[in-house]
Amino acid sequence: MQTQFISISSQKGGVGKSTITALVASYLHFTTDLSVAVIDCDYPQWTLENYRQKDLDSLKKSPEKMAEFKVLGKKAYPIISCEVSQAAQHMAELEGAVDLVLVDTPGTLNIAGITALWKKLDYIFIPLEPDAGTINSSLSYVEVLGTFVGKPGSNLKGFYCFWNKVVKTEKKTLYTKTEELCQAEGVPLLTAQLEQSVAYRKEEVRSTMLPLRKEFYHLGLISLLEEMQGILFAERVTAATV
Repeated sequence: MQTQFISISSQKGGVGKSTITALVASYLHFTTDLSVAVIDCDYPQWTLENYRQKDLDSLKKSPEKMAEFKVLGKKAYPIISCEVSQAAQHMAELEGAVDLVLVDTPGTLNIAGITALWKKLDYIFIPLEPDAGTINSSLSYVEVLGTFVGKPGSNLKGFYCFWNKVVKTEKKTLYTKTEELCQAEGVPLLTAQLEQSVAYRKEEVRSTMLPLRKEFYHLGLISLLEEMQGILFAERVTAATV
């Protein structure tokens, strides 16, 4: 199978892209037959590398967590920290070695080499917060990405938005208007919605060494993963359901 290169990406910081990247990588790597790697080029904070270090420290201190990890029967996926300019080299090295590579990028457009990196990705998934400023910023980002999709010299096949930090009790006016705007502008919007929850602040939830526990499935991650797998690995998903 050809390696798929994707990013949970946004030009706005604080939308949860690094946490979602960890959740997606850990679930797919540890609970499916997919092999995963992560490239963390969100320099200089390298959030995912920090998550991994905290996880390793936690496993050393907790025999129970170490036992839980060993039961998975699979080595931890690699997390490679680098600057944006170095990401392409690491992507080339991982080509054919794993099924999926998630690239965590900086939350800004003003980074040298970022547009070249987008062109090397297959798909970009964009978290939308129910906030007017974030939505406008994300749609501007989508407009830029659209200039690379299917163009010569670019591998980018498409991009998809999805709702993040959803509060079910909120009025749906903003959601409805945004969904209508996306439809009018031809911006793909996934049906999955990740709920707002303090659970995402817990180290065990955003672990890079253990998959999300079933008690947190109701937050929407599984629906998002199902849609993502249908896009990235359509042939494999179809074969599994036959």
